[in-house]
Amino acid sequence: MTRLFALSSALLLASAAATASTTAAAASDVSPHCQESGYCVFSGTSFTGTRAVLPLSYGCHPVTDLGFTTARSAARGFGDGTALQLFADSACATRVATVYHEVPTTTATSYRLMPIPT
Repeated sequence: MTRLFALSSALLLASAAATASTTAAAASDVSPHCQESGYCVFSGTSFTGTRAVLPLSYGCHPVTDLGFTTARSAARGFGDGTALQLFADSACATRVATVYHEVPTTTATSYRLMPIPT
């Protein structure tokens, strides 16, 4: 019984530590590559090339609306209450990445902003 209690306590402490580190990371997820409100995508890998700041518009959008054919990297800016998903196809069916902080290399031809539930 003591051994089961010790194991349960250890799991509870590990879970609390993981939750605290996740919360701390979420509060500091602003990328130095996107000091804007919202998200930035780039025409080159590693945050190079043309940068576009995404308009706050939900739904599936082609990257070509931003002025280039393919997003090769993406970064999160200041908190805007949305999550950014990147897709390999124009119908937003084949997800290639979800941007939590930075995605230095990707090949996305469309994107979708999703509201984060509160």
